Amino acid sequence: MKKEWLFFIGCLVLGIVAEATIFIESIGISYSVFIAAFYSFFFYQHRKRALHHKQINGFLFLAIWVLTLTFTIYSNPIFYGLNYLLLPILVVLHTVLLTSSKKTNWYTSMFVVLIIKKISQFFHFLKVTSKFSGRKLKRRVNEDTYQTGKKVCIGIIISIPLLFVITTLLSSADEKFSRVLSSIPDIFFSFQTDILWRVLFISFLTILFYCYLKVVGKKTNIATVILKERQKNWDAIIVTTILLVINLIYVLFIAVQFQYFFSGTLQNGLSYAEYARKGFFELLLVTCINYVILIFTMSFTIQDKFRMVKVLLSLLIVCSSVLLGSAFIRLLLYEAAYGFTYTRIFAHAAMIYLFVMFVYTLIKVWANRLILSRFYLMSSLLFYVGLNIVGIDQYIVTKNIERYEETGKIDIEYLGNLSYTVIPPLVELYEKNPNVNGLKLMLENKKRELKEEKATWQSYNLSRERGREALSRLE
Repeated sequence: MKKEWLFFIGCLVLGIVAEATIFIESIGISYSVFIAAFYSFFFYQHRKRALHHKQINGFLFLAIWVLTLTFTIYSNPIFYGLNYLLLPILVVLHTVLLTSSKKTNWYTSMFVVLIIKKISQFFHFLKVTSKFSGRKLKRRVNEDTYQTGKKVCIGIIISIPLLFVITTLLSSADEKFSRVLSSIPDIFFSFQTDILWRVLFISFLTILFYCYLKVVGKKTNIATVILKERQKNWDAIIVTTILLVINLIYVLFIAVQFQYFFSGTLQNGLSYAEYARKGFFELLLVTCINYVILIFTMSFTIQDKFRMVKVLLSLLIVCSSVLLGSAFIRLLLYEAAYGFTYTRIFAHAAMIYLFVMFVYTLIKVWANRLILSRFYLMSSLLFYVGLNIVGIDQYIVTKNIERYEETGKIDIEYLGNLSYTVIPPLVELYEKNPNVNGLKLMLENKKRELKEEKATWQSYNLSRERGREALSRLE
C-alpha cells in the first residue's frame, strides 16, 4: 500500500511539473525539464527490470533529447508545432519498446499490434480507475451528509433572487458600496477560477500519468498470429516487359533532354519561374511514381530466379535518380532568381531524402537479406532530427543576404516572419547597409515585440536571447 501511494505521489509531481513547464507559458527550456523529470521517474520505477532493444532504444532516447533541446536552442515556428505533437508520440513508442518483450521486433506489424493494445488497455484502465474513485467517494459520504449538502444547495438557490434584489437596492443607496460590490466578482473569479482550473488540470494530468505508467509497466501478451508470407505471384515475364518499356522511355527522355536538364539555360519564351515550375513538379511526380512501382515490384515479384528483373529495377532507380537530380538543379536555379524560403528548402530536403532511399533500395535489390522497413523508419527519424538541428532559418537568411549582395534584391517582409535566429544576421546587414528598404522598420518591430514579450524561465530560448542582444546594439 505504501509503495502504491509513493507511485501516486510521483505521478502527482509529474502532473505538477507538466502543468508548470508545458501548459502555462510558451515552451522553451521547460520541455527539457519535463522530459528529464518524466524519464527520471520512469527509469526509477523500472530500475530492477531488464530493458531490451538497447540499440534502437538508445537511438530513440537520443532523438527525443535532441528534439527536446531544439525548444531551447532554436525557434523555428514549423518545427515548434511539429515537435510539440511528435515528441509525446516518440516517448510513448520509446517507453512501450523499453518494457516490451525481447522477442518483439519493432520494425514489424507485431509492434504496431502491441502499441494498439497498450492504448486500448490505457483507456480501459482509465475507465476502471474513474469508476473505482467515484464509488469509493460515494461510500465515504453517508446519508446524513448527503441530505445536509442537498438542503444547503436548495437554500443557496432560493437565496439568489433575494440576494439580487437586496444588493441592487443597497447599491442604489450608496455609490461607494456599489463600487466595492462590483469589484468583488472580478477579484474572486480571477483568483479562484485560475487556482481551481490549475488544480483540476493537475488532477487530470496526474490520472493520465498514473494510468499510462501502470499500463506500460505491465506485461502485455500478444496472441501469436502466423501471418501468411506475402505471395510473390506477379509474373516475372510481364513485370520484365513493363519495366523494360518504362526504362526505354526514361533512357530516351534523358538522352534527348540531357543538355536541357543540366545546362541551366532557358527555353525560348520561358521565364525563370515558368522554367523551374514547368519541369520541377512533373519530374518530382514521375520520381514518386517510379518509387511506388519499385516497391510493389520488389514486394510481389520473385527476383532471385530472374536476374533481368533486378537489372531493370536497378536501371529504374538510376533513371529516377537522374530525374531527381534534374528537379534539384531546377529548384537551385529558381532559388537563385527568387530567393530562399522554407518551402524551397524543404523541397530540397525531400529530394535528398528520396535519393538516400533510392540508394538503399538499390542495395536491397541485390541483397535480399536487408530489411527495408527498419532502414526506412530509422533513417526517416534521423533525417527529421537532422532538419531540426542544421539551422534552416540561419541558412535561409545567409543565402538571401548573399543574394542581396550580388543582385541588390531581398524580401525583408518574408525574412521578418521567420524565427528569432535571423535577427543577428539582419542586424549586421543593417549596420553595413542601413538603407535597405523596410529593414529598419522590421527590426524596430522585432525589438518592440521582444520588449513586450513576457520573460519567464519556462520560455527561455537561446535564439531569442541572441536576437534581443543583437537588437540592443541598435540606437
